[in-house]
Amino acid sequence: MNRWAVAGVCLTLAEPGWGQAADEALAEAMERNPDRLLTLAEDVIAGYGGPEGLTAVGIADYIALERAAARAGAMRKLLALDLDNDGSVARAELAVAVRAESADGRGKLERQFKAADFDVSDTLDPAEIRAEGQLAALKALSDAEADVLVALMGLDANADGTLRVEEVQAAVLRFKEG
Repeated sequence: MNRWAVAGVCLTLAEPGWGQAADEALAEAMERNPDRLLTLAEDVIAGYGGPEGLTAVGIADYIALERAAARAGAMRKLLALDLDNDGSVARAELAVAVRAESADGRGKLERQFKAADFDVSDTLDPAEIRAEGQLAALKALSDAEADVLVALMGLDANADGTLRVEEVQAAVLRFKEG
């Protein structure tokens, strides 16, 4: 099924005024791997939907929590190098950690430090640590992936504001038959 046919499936299920970009993101995801899209939808509906189904708020919560976990993980790794607890990581602090690491770990620490040191000052300030965290968040769940998740609401066949697994299954089945 071509992209425009997929978009047609999405458009027929979408609420009035649904954005073209959302339709296209959903169509591309359906075209790439409809079973993966179904699995993702099932997981998000089960984890973030209520008894009636998944709402746009549930999708926003999922996106925020996935990104927050990635951001926190990246920031935690850098803050673990802040030996004097001043909120910054100096190269001297990195040197202490590097001595305690394996050969592979030393290279990885150096690369992470260098990548996060945007102003090349040999010190990671709090803004650089936050920025590195944000990069990790967007790497974990990109804006394009978030667009697909938001666009799932276009599969709300009965337009009641909640998405159910059955609605996604029906859309995927129509796509596959189509």
